[in-house]
Amino acid sequence: MSEHWEHYENKLKHENFNPKEFVQQLCKNLDNAQDLYSVKKVVEGIKQTHATDLKKNVYKNYGQFIQTSKEITYLEAEMYKLGHLLTEQKALISSLTDDNITSEKNEALDISITEDLSIAKICELVQGAGVLHDIPGRKMIHNGNLVELGEDERHIRLFLMNDCIMSAAPTKSAWMSEAYKMVDLLELKNVTVMDVQDQKLCFKVTQYPANMFLYRAETEQKRIEWVSLIKRAQQDLKEAVGDRPDIELKQSRDEMIEGTWEENQRRAKFRIEALLELPEQLDVCIAQRDFENAVRKLRDAKPDIAKLDQSNHGPEIKARIDSRLRQLTEMLTEVNMGSGMYAHGKASKKPVKQLLLLEKVTQATSLFLRNKSTNLKMSIRRIKMEGTMTLYITKLSQTFFSTVAAVGTEFKAVFSNTEAGCMPSYVSWVESELEWFADMFSRQVFPQGSVVGHGVAGECVSIALKHADQLSMNGLDISFLMSRLLQPGISETLKRNHIQIMEASQLRAKEEHWKKCEFSRQTGDIKKLDDLLKTYNVDLSKYCVSTGDDKIYVTLCHSVISFVRSFHSYLNDAKKMYNVRVKKQLIDSITSCLQFQAFQLKLAPPDEEIRTVVSSSDMFMNKEFIPAVITFLETQVTQQPVPQIRSILDMNDML
Repeated sequence: MSEHWEHYENKLKHENFNPKEFVQQLCKNLDNAQDLYSVKKVVEGIKQTHATDLKKNVYKNYGQFIQTSKEITYLEAEMYKLGHLLTEQKALISSLTDDNITSEKNEALDISITEDLSIAKICELVQGAGVLHDIPGRKMIHNGNLVELGEDERHIRLFLMNDCIMSAAPTKSAWMSEAYKMVDLLELKNVTVMDVQDQKLCFKVTQYPANMFLYRAETEQKRIEWVSLIKRAQQDLKEAVGDRPDIELKQSRDEMIEGTWEENQRRAKFRIEALLELPEQLDVCIAQRDFENAVRKLRDAKPDIAKLDQSNHGPEIKARIDSRLRQLTEMLTEVNMGSGMYAHGKASKKPVKQLLLLEKVTQATSLFLRNKSTNLKMSIRRIKMEGTMTLYITKLSQTFFSTVAAVGTEFKAVFSNTEAGCMPSYVSWVESELEWFADMFSRQVFPQGSVVGHGVAGECVSIALKHADQLSMNGLDISFLMSRLLQPGISETLKRNHIQIMEASQLRAKEEHWKKCEFSRQTGDIKKLDDLLKTYNVDLSKYCVSTGDDKIYVTLCHSVISFVRSFHSYLNDAKKMYNVRVKKQLIDSITSCLQFQAFQLKLAPPDEEIRTVVSSSDMFMNKEFIPAVITFLETQVTQQPVPQIRSILDMNDML
């Protein structure tokens, strides 16, 4: 069998091997199917052996490739280090020939910070430095005052730690517990530090991919010290990372069954390498504002992140990824969707969709509603102040409430699949937008220091409340909230109108001649007065005296008829603006108006010539008009008894 094996193996290895001739030769030399089956088994064995050898060679070559890559990386680092050492030596020699250079000192930065500060102490001194606790084992190496050069020079404090560099600016308020506020936090492995040849005392720190920071030290010695310490910390960090054991991922029972232990280990190492590269990939996506790709990478890596072991630097990898996740979330949340590329169409939903994919529901709802608020205000500002006040309020209310209702429908569709209840956010947004609408409405309808026409304010309030009913389709009843927001303007309007009626009544009482009123049939004034009183079920015909000519006499004095007309306009306006919050004010105003007009009739002169007109007017007020007003209020306005107004009738009977 071994002879046949070697024979066939040599033929298969031959350079001029021809499969067709090989098969034909076998068929000629073999006697039966059993022999052919034996040759088949030999060829299959050769195939499996060579396949196994090929796999071993691949794994061996892969290991050699990894080792060679590490050696190349090490040599590159050594060359880089050697180049910088030469640069430092050259700078040191040139500095020895220069005169002593003095630099400006900032007394505000003279704070006693020592080299042996703990991370907890730094967090107390620097506002916003709480993120330093994310990485266990972090410690401070060096700190000092520098000047950051850019568009504007500013004094900063630079903190060098074993894995990052933090810059902090002094706070403006001396009474604050934190002396500094964090400005930048750079990962040490992602930065490059180098000298600036054309500027003395300066060195440059570049962060991949695009950030560059230029610092100026007080003296050349301090500049050299900063550069050397940063490079030494980078080298120590690189050695610490290179010597650490491989990070193992949690292996589920199903994975262990599917393949051998070696295969699962290779898969775990591959996933670890991907996770180690993920922060840098996210930095590139964020710098290029490729948010969709960044979100996709995070979602793809989510299962592997969940399997990271809590030991062997697992928390460190999670902390770095979480830092990028926070940065990505902040940038998506700060996107202005009211203009630019996110202005219209499906593009306006992209940042919200990406936040939902990241499971940042709170930020997604905030961004969605903030964008809708901007669009709503822009739509309101496009409405032109043309025509009457009621026409403008109609356009304003229709635009506002239809938009708010549409936002509610879209909000339900976008956030329908989220586990957390998001409707409270929408309700809170509606309340804030309604406050803004009420403020704009009040400035137009209830202006300070000016008076709108009778009936206009009530008509505008009625229009706004009618359009507000659109929100009932989304399950929101905002009538009570609208009443609360408009209540100050309604109260002021009722008070103003009440004062006008009282002043007009007093003026008419002084000018009253106590004569019956004369009307012409052609003018139609008597018809208008009759229609007005029919609103209260009062018959005017019993007080009318017709003559043969075109004239009609009404046995009511002029002040009573004028009062009825103005009071009807006031009452109709109050009906449209009425709510329970202004009930007491409205009843008090109506009571005082009716009581004043009825009392004026009691003060009429006791002349026989005017007795008929005074008596008829008094009967009209106490027996017809006031009871009709009481019925109107109880049935169409307050829907409750008004005993305070009924007391006017009892008082008049006593008088």
